[in-house]
Amino acid sequence: MKQLISILGVCVLLTSCGPDYKAEVDRMNHQRDSLMAQYDAKDSVINGYMQDISEIQTNIDGLTHQEEMLNRTTANNPEATPDSKTKIMNDIEAIRQMIDQNKKKLGDLQSRIRKNNIKIGELEKVIASLNNQLAAKDSSINAMNEHVLALNGTINEMKSTIDTIRMDNATKLSEIKDKTSKLNTAYYTVGTYKQLRDKKVLSKQGGFLGMGKQKSVVSDFNQEAFTQIDVTSTKTITLNSKDVKLISTHPSGTYKLQHENDKVTSIEITDPEKFWKASKYLVVVTD
Repeated sequence: MKQLISILGVCVLLTSCGPDYKAEVDRMNHQRDSLMAQYDAKDSVINGYMQDISEIQTNIDGLTHQEEMLNRTTANNPEATPDSKTKIMNDIEAIRQMIDQNKKKLGDLQSRIRKNNIKIGELEKVIASLNNQLAAKDSSINAMNEHVLALNGTINEMKSTIDTIRMDNATKLSEIKDKTSKLNTAYYTVGTYKQLRDKKVLSKQGGFLGMGKQKSVVSDFNQEAFTQIDVTSTKTITLNSKDVKLISTHPSGTYKLQHENDKVTSIEITDPEKFWKASKYLVVVTD
């Protein structure tokens, strides 16, 4: 184009010497001005196209940076919280919208180029490259979206499994606590024979002709007559009686009777495990 304009300029200079060529010179000057105007217009249009291309390329570079950051986020947080997963999905959607916006810009650019009937090989290559880059980004973000969805499914399954395990553990822990509580639970009752008889705890059995009967715990004794204790924390049972007798079976050497003046003030259990092993019910008769 520039060479053609230069040639026309030379022709003008060569023909300017003769008056018979004035009309031809004017025509050629007009043609030159017209070509220059067309060239400037086309150059301006192409510059506008290149600005659009540069903007789209910058956007694609920005998408690449965002995609890399998002990949690092998902890779470093395989067990993301619900809030962070929502943010990741929102980021993916934002990238998808940017891809769609740049696809539209590139489509509009191609449409304008076709309307202006401009064909430049290098320009077409650049546009083809942008199309390929956007297609790759589209494919990449779709794959990432599927990965996050699959990861969500895996996390949900894992959470369901963990919840089930937690429920099982809670149930087992409750059972263990219940069994431990039962193992550590014992009962005692203190009173005179008459008091314990009236409470349906003791009775006299055996002997001969009513003589020598022994005090013993009835088989279906009244549970409400007993006080419940935790054997791990209760080591002393207060008595304050002149005479004390243990009716229930507890090994000697596992307890001591504490005295003060002429009274038995308490029973001190020195070996709780052995003391309560034979019977979880302590019956003490006082006088």
